[in-house]
Amino acid sequence: MAPRHSPGGSTDQAGPRCPKRLAGNVFEPPSVLDWRVRERDIRPSPSFFLHRLLGAGEDAVRADFTALLAGRSFEAVLPNVWSQYLSDMRLLDALAQHSERRRAASEAEWQVVDCAAYTSRVLGSVTNRTEAHHERMQALLGALLANPLWSDRRAKWLFIQPHYDLRGTVGRKLAEALVQRNAQIGPVILATVDRDGAHIGSQMPYFDLYRRAVMVPHVATPELARTARLCLPGSCPADASRRGEASPSPRSCPAPSQRRPTHASLSAQC
Repeated sequence: MAPRHSPGGSTDQAGPRCPKRLAGNVFEPPSVLDWRVRERDIRPSPSFFLHRLLGAGEDAVRADFTALLAGRSFEAVLPNVWSQYLSDMRLLDALAQHSERRRAASEAEWQVVDCAAYTSRVLGSVTNRTEAHHERMQALLGALLANPLWSDRRAKWLFIQPHYDLRGTVGRKLAEALVQRNAQIGPVILATVDRDGAHIGSQMPYFDLYRRAVMVPHVATPELARTARLCLPGSCPADASRRGEASPSPRSCPAPSQRRPTHASLSAQC
């Protein structure tokens, strides 16, 4: 039997393959999805101290958000436009168990704001209590300004705020306080998913924070990973020859209801 030819000149006795000219642009997820960094790529972590500046107020936010989820995945409760940024609480919970955590701020190389600001914002939106979120951010600003290490030039602060919209999450006054401290006193490092956030909306006043930001991952729960597979070009056998294109062929791929089941709100985004 004569070999079949696929675009770009590659041949395959069994059927079409991804063209060589497109192969470098196709993302093929591994068979076992894992968010963990390879051991050889891990750099030593600096010592740090967690500043739980809101005390019981922060405890209440995390308890209320956990109760809202009720053991369900983020996508089962919230739209993906929110859930993909909800890494702050989990990152802070992980840092609480980290071996480099110090029990005294004077022993730490870094000072970490132990406040899940984006989780607080989402909780306020979902429960129609956005004013409560604004009050929490105002209280956080006051606590930071009152902390002696905030005015110490030797202190380095880390602020975890995954969403690209800093001002929309923490408010104008707190965002400006972060910029002012970074410019006039000492470093404030923002941990966010997107260094280009300064170019979105009215974020340019915070450019220096984004320019030196630490990158943190988007949330990719198992359901989101399954949906990513569904949305991949060539995700159905009949569309294999179209790999590398921007989207699956609507003519050759079955409807979402005929493919692997996933949450309805995510299927609609394919």
